[in-house]
Amino acid sequence: MKILFTSFPGLGFFLPIVPFVWAARAAGHEVLVVTTGPAVDASGRAGLPTVEASPDVDIMGKLLKGGSSVKGIRDPFSSENMQSVASMMAQVSKHTADRTVEVTRSWKPDVIVQTPFDVAGSLAASLLSIPTVIHGFGILSAGKMSNMTDLIYEELRPVCERYGVTGERLRPNAIIDTCPPSMRELDRPSAWFVRYVPYNGGGALPEWLLEPKARPRICVTLGTVLPHTAGVSGISGVIEAVRNLDAEVVLALGETDPSVLGALPPNVRTTGWIPLSALVPTCSAIVHHGGAGTTMNAVVAGVPQLVFPHMADQHINAAAVEKRGIGLTYLPEETDVETLQWSLFKLLDDPSFTQAAQEVKGENEKQIPPAELIPRLAELAVRA
Repeated sequence: MKILFTSFPGLGFFLPIVPFVWAARAAGHEVLVVTTGPAVDASGRAGLPTVEASPDVDIMGKLLKGGSSVKGIRDPFSSENMQSVASMMAQVSKHTADRTVEVTRSWKPDVIVQTPFDVAGSLAASLLSIPTVIHGFGILSAGKMSNMTDLIYEELRPVCERYGVTGERLRPNAIIDTCPPSMRELDRPSAWFVRYVPYNGGGALPEWLLEPKARPRICVTLGTVLPHTAGVSGISGVIEAVRNLDAEVVLALGETDPSVLGALPPNVRTTGWIPLSALVPTCSAIVHHGGAGTTMNAVVAGVPQLVFPHMADQHINAAAVEKRGIGLTYLPEETDVETLQWSLFKLLDDPSFTQAAQEVKGENEKQIPPAELIPRLAELAVRA
């Protein structure tokens, strides 16, 4: 079986599908990734054959520029915001559609697996009548994602008509959903529910990460996008809040320069790139922005979360974390040092947060692993 994976360029979309691509390859199937932006390099580093779908356009530059107009939106899926967000996101597929169709025609996959909002893959599937599967990336509901994708597809209508595709987009044959049972809303669409397996890339681990901890460890991170759009100065309050806390604090900011934070307290260390899947399980709590990947890495590790959502689906993730009792959430502008100190003390001292987080971790572990979905893909290909 030949499986084509098409991905939105952001790492938050691409990284969650890597374990599934590996599972397909380990089962003996041919795989190919078509994407653009940062996901191209990430796919190559993951050892996957990859095609750059838009080599002459700085996709992330366009997205970040367009995103400035929607940065303050707390609910991108509301009726008043969805169209403007869809118009911004459609810029990706407008630039990747031609190459995606070209590759699909020449490679002739049996099935296409797409990340949400990648309508170039939908166009190729519609044009060539190929079964498709949408691979989710965390807590966000497939229903919300489908409504947004419909609007993005409408933005791509002129491109579709150029290829002779005039009807509605081809609906997916299945949805892969990684949300743990107790964090799903009641009206969540049916799906192939699967275990979330974190993938954050590889790298050499520092020696201190493997040594026994002398006191609780707290991870502070802002993900892969926010440091480039808002900088890291927003966590200065967190630094002040942990100054006198009996804990080891790890600033996991990747390659971002932390010097803007000034002199750090003795209990705070900065680190370069460390896979969250290796760091977070050693922690007693995590402070983050609410990104899907970071939220789910903490869920998998069973670690309580303190979330400060900024944009996109971050508010949805933060609300789900608080509702399930596995963490606390505040808007960035509504916090002060005292609130931060109280919140971190609460997460470390109140066992109910850790207990709930461990329960959700267990729920995730009981879901089927990605490898068990591969035969279902084969069935779709045969029926087609």
